[in-house]
Amino acid sequence: MTYRKLVASTTFWVALTILIFMALKSSPNSQLFPGADKFYHWLGFSILVFTAHIAFPKAPLRSLFIWTLIGAAAIEVLQSMTPGRTASLADMTVNIIGVLTGLTAIHLYGDAMGKPAQWRKAPRKRRRRRHRRTTNGVSASGGDAQ
Repeated sequence: MTYRKLVASTTFWVALTILIFMALKSSPNSQLFPGADKFYHWLGFSILVFTAHIAFPKAPLRSLFIWTLIGAAAIEVLQSMTPGRTASLADMTVNIIGVLTGLTAIHLYGDAMGKPAQWRKAPRKRRRRRHRRTTNGVSASGGDAQ
C-alpha cells in the first residue's frame, strides 16, 4: 500500500469513527450557535462521502451514495435507542443534503484534477472468441469442419 493510499484510507476511517462517536454518545453535542446540530450532521456526512471517495477511488459514486444513506439511516435508528438522544426526520434530511454536498465536492475535485468521477463501473471490454483451427477438414473438437 502506498503512502498516499494509507493516508487516504486512514483519513476515511478516522472520519467514520468520529462521526459514529459523535452521533451515538449519550449527551448531545454542545450548541455553539442555533442550528449547530444540523450543521454537524451536514458537515459530517459531506466529509464522510468525500473521504470515502479519496480512500476508495474505484468505488462507483452510486455505491458511495447508497452506502452512506444506509449508514445515515442506521445512525438515526441507533440514536433513537441511545439514552438522551432522539432520531428525527430533519436530521436524516440534513444527512442526505450532506451526502449530496459531498458528491458535489467530489465532482468539483474531479473536474479540478482532470479526473471525472464515475457513477458506475466502466464496462468491460469483451474478448473476441477465437475459433479453433481445423486440420484436414476435422475440427479440433473431433467433428467434421464445414
